[in-house]
Amino acid sequence: MITLILLGALVLGVLSWALGGAAIFRWRQELSALSLGSCAIVLLLSCIYFCEEVQAQHWDNLTDTADALLFAAAVQMIVALLLNAAAWAVARLRGRHRYR
Repeated sequence: MITLILLGALVLGVLSWALGGAAIFRWRQELSALSLGSCAIVLLLSCIYFCEEVQAQHWDNLTDTADALLFAAAVQMIVALLLNAAAWAVARLRGRHRYR
């Protein structure tokens, strides 16, 4: 179960960044919403991982990975927010707004 959670978080994290980058070059606000949504799911999966480890009472795993988990979640969120802020700024500068 934990392996699936970690793989899902990895895939969704890369997808979040890819959608944020695509939003910059395609000027589509829908991609930004999908990017932030997948980033939110990654953060939820991180919390689920932590809870699974607590329920299994793997205290050594928790103490070894707690700092890395926090760092990874912070990097994921910061990069996703920066990419989506850049997409918003590019859309504003180009004058192309595609809100549907």
